Amino acid sequence: MTAIAAGHPEDLETLDAYCATGSLRRAADLLHLHHSSVARRLERLGKTLDIELTEPTGLIRARLALTAWQLLDD
Repeated sequence: MTAIAAGHPEDLETLDAYCATGSLRRAADLLHLHHSSVARRLERLGKTLDIELTEPTGLIRARLALTAWQLLDD
């Protein structure tokens, strides 16, 4: 996750919003972005993390990874 934060810091914010809402459109609303921008970011993140974020198991894995990263960062 640290490499992601360094390369595209907005991606972690996007992932956090997506994990919190569970919805591409709600995450876009929360971030004040177009849903296609959020979709592109999530696609890039999914490829980087090798996780299918649109699948329920992928979303759970992403939530766990993000939570662990946030705990370690504190």
